Amino acid sequence: MAKAPLHIIRNGLTGSASLDTAVSRSMLQRVSDGELPESLHIAQPQSVVAFGRHDSMTEGFGDAVAIALDQGFDPTVRIAGGRAVVFHADVVRFAWTVPSTDPVVEMQSRFVSVASHIVTALASLGIDASVGELAREYCPGAYSVHIDGGGKIMGSGQRLARRAAQVAGMVVVSGADIINTVLTPIYASLGLDMDPAATGSIADVAEIETTTVASAVAEQFARGRETLQSEIDGATMSLARQHQPEHDPRIHP
Repeated sequence: MAKAPLHIIRNGLTGSASLDTAVSRSMLQRVSDGELPESLHIAQPQSVVAFGRHDSMTEGFGDAVAIALDQGFDPTVRIAGGRAVVFHADVVRFAWTVPSTDPVVEMQSRFVSVASHIVTALASLGIDASVGELAREYCPGAYSVHIDGGGKIMGSGQRLARRAAQVAGMVVVSGADIINTVLTPIYASLGLDMDPAATGSIADVAEIETTTVASAVAEQFARGRETLQSEIDGATMSLARQHQPEHDPRIHP
């Protein structure tokens, strides 16, 4: 039997990092409750530092938030795990939310699928990339994607609900130096180790428009499936506004 259409939401960001995080959380909740279908939200974000939950419980978190603000980056505490990451305009931000009868059992396979989609999307653009953690990379993970012989260009995290899961991440098209400039002092404040040399971008090996990368990523997630263009609906946004304060470290430091 053919799979149901994949709903693709292009852009749809609010301009508020904490509200955008809350939108992702609300989409996960509503997919789990059977109110929304499987979806891929893909966008180019504004300047954001997305902290992990563990960051928010770490000594030095207040200083890290202050550094983000001083650098002109909007801080938020994201719903997935991991450590602080930086979004900016030359990053492709994605969140894949999928129904699942057993989200825990299928957790690893979703990470594998997402990493494979990214590697294949990059290959379609003439870029060779591999999956695996680099020594001292920021927000380290076994399913990071890096340019062959170069730095990390994709990381992802996963959040589970009762009957759904969401894998969210980013692909760095250019601006690795921006990431390092912001994250290096933030990681120092949090007592974390990172090697700026492990941070990479597609621009290290090729000049490709961010919109082109976004389209290639979306095509891989949708490969062989019908797609429907969608938007963030009013019920999701209303629920997100309720959750927003929980993701704003200036309200809940």
